[in-house]
Amino acid sequence: MSFHWKLRREMLLRKNVHRPIDLQALLRENGYPLSLPAVCALVNQEPKALPLKTMQALCNSLNCNLNDLCVMEPDSKRRGPQCSDPQEDEYPDPFQFPIHECD
Repeated sequence: MSFHWKLRREMLLRKNVHRPIDLQALLRENGYPLSLPAVCALVNQEPKALPLKTMQALCNSLNCNLNDLCVMEPDSKRRGPQCSDPQEDEYPDPFQFPIHECD
């Protein structure tokens, strides 16, 4: 999956917050005290894992939705030497089979 983390952009657009320490203050005001190193990590790099409680706190503090903070897109279909037939991994089309009526 392709993951795009846009926290820094939303901080600037929504609250004109430029520094992690200011985001930390916003989170604290909303009842979610988070350490400065943790906030810096969220701002400066894509998280590997993110608790739902933290996502909710970020959304509440920045007055945004989760889809404003990140975008997840599916990977393009994997092609490689293992796949000789491009349709090998696909499911058959269900409409190619005749429908049998029950009496």
